[in-house]
Amino acid sequence: MPGYRDQLAIENIALHEKQQAQFLKTAISAAGGTPIMKPTFDLSGGKGSGNGPFKDAFKNYGLFLAVAQTLEDTGVRAYKCQAGYLKGTGAILTAALNIHSVEARHASHIRQMRMNNNLATLKPWITGKDTGGIGDLVQANYNGEEVTNQSGVEIVNINGKQISYSDATESFDEPLSKDEVSKLVDGFIV
Repeated sequence: MPGYRDQLAIENIALHEKQQAQFLKTAISAAGGTPIMKPTFDLSGGKGSGNGPFKDAFKNYGLFLAVAQTLEDTGVRAYKCQAGYLKGTGAILTAALNIHSVEARHASHIRQMRMNNNLATLKPWITGKDTGGIGDLVQANYNGEEVTNQSGVEIVNINGKQISYSDATESFDEPLSKDEVSKLVDGFIV
């Protein structure tokens, strides 16, 4: 069970997620688009059956935080990819980058909650393509994070500086395309 502070943090994150969804719905409509209908969300990962690989997430606080971490980390990478498509849109790009930074803070906070509850030994950010001890079920969400080359520049030991592989992979979140994100969250959306 989450302690009082953890419960408040989880409620705050949930509130931010609702606000982001409403903002995106409004922005998409204002831009002449059609937002998707509000989907049903299945935290078990079972596509509405409630019997997915994470079916005990509401009974097992450690599992709940592990799933939350994975979804927040995936969200960070999803928003990063979309930012490139919004160049030149001014306020829309600014809003998307604000959401990206909020997602990153959520991901970091969830990781810190896992550490504070002795549920994992990890940093508040992704290192390589490490799942943070969650394992193979979520490995696809972290694949690609081991990249050490940014815009054609190798970050490891750049300019003779002692930059390790870990440091280089921790420096950037790698983007995930809409199709990649759709595949990764498919079991959670009904």
